Amino acid sequence: MQAEKPVMGFAWYDAESFAQLRLRMPDMSENYEDWRMGAQKDLRHHEKQGYRVIRIAIRPAEFFTWCQGRGVLAPGVRDRRQFAADGARKVLRAERGTERRGFGFF
Repeated sequence: MQAEKPVMGFAWYDAESFAQLRLRMPDMSENYEDWRMGAQKDLRHHEKQGYRVIRIAIRPAEFFTWCQGRGVLAPGVRDRRQFAADGARKVLRAERGTERRGFGFF
């Protein structure tokens, strides 16, 4: 049996979400295109290192609700990474649950 790759949740943004998130988190890249180019490079690097990288969309309403539920008043990179890691765990649980039932929803 082949061993599973380690999994990494990777925070991913669309252009509109990026702009909205950046208003409250100035630690993000200054513009979407710079972020996207760097993110694609990082993704390839992690995949070459043997990770299964799962892109987790970060949308403002969902992310800030998640932060509020954890008492995070000034979210930053650590919080975005944790949100992505939590999202990746949900994806894995869903995949494992559907494998047992014999169907998938992705």
